Amino acid sequence: MPEGQVSHRNAIRFTRAMAGRPLVRVLAPEPRLGPQRIPERLAGDRIEVVEAAGKHHLFRFASGRTLHSHLVMSGVWRLVPATRPIPPGGLWLALSTPEWTAAQYRGPLMRLLEPGERPAGVGALGPDLLGEGVDPAAAAADRLRRVDPGRQVGDALMDQRVVAGIGNVYKSETCFLCGIDPWRAVGSLSPEEAAALGATAARLLGEGVRDGGPIRTYRPPLGAPPRERTWVYGRRGRPCRRCGTPVRSRGQGDANRTTYWCPTCQR
Repeated sequence: MPEGQVSHRNAIRFTRAMAGRPLVRVLAPEPRLGPQRIPERLAGDRIEVVEAAGKHHLFRFASGRTLHSHLVMSGVWRLVPATRPIPPGGLWLALSTPEWTAAQYRGPLMRLLEPGERPAGVGALGPDLLGEGVDPAAAAADRLRRVDPGRQVGDALMDQRVVAGIGNVYKSETCFLCGIDPWRAVGSLSPEEAAALGATAARLLGEGVRDGGPIRTYRPPLGAPPRERTWVYGRRGRPCRRCGTPVRSRGQGDANRTTYWCPTCQR
């Protein structure tokens, strides 16, 4: 599931592989991209840097244009050697330099912006917990202090206007590791608890950037099944890894995203 760790990891990988190299081929087979004429507009252009803003991807080009991509729930960016055929199924866009291809699949939100245009939604984001110069503990404490005090903690953490980067998996895992019930009112958090939520989420996101692959927040003991990857997420009815109480889950917030928690360990 693409959360903030995916956009930051892709930004690093794509910048290292493709920055400064000319585009030699641009494919946009998805009909919904047709009106944007992306291949014609990017012909001969050059990627200068790929940036992450929360869950958003921003490809910056030498022409001043910006390709804005958000993967929502099912999209994926892949980095493929240019010598290898590009898998066609679900392909929306492919940007190729002489050495590498950045291929995007199932991407429901993509727009090529002209110089000076601003990507929709990015300006309204809260502090990116992995952003350069951001203190995630201080940022979370400050932003949560401004939230409606009656709002539930789990719902607030998912709001990208509060802090950017946390998705549904990291929401549940962060609350569990901090010992905070996701159904608590934000106004009941101490400054120290709010700061711990930001610091813990940033640590988990940073580990996700370094690890790659599926989200892993739980490290099983030697000999345990390697598929065990989380503390509570996806473990409804199974015993809590700390106290043995059955993990609970139910939908939360306007989007009714499923939250997992231990009713014993989380205050």
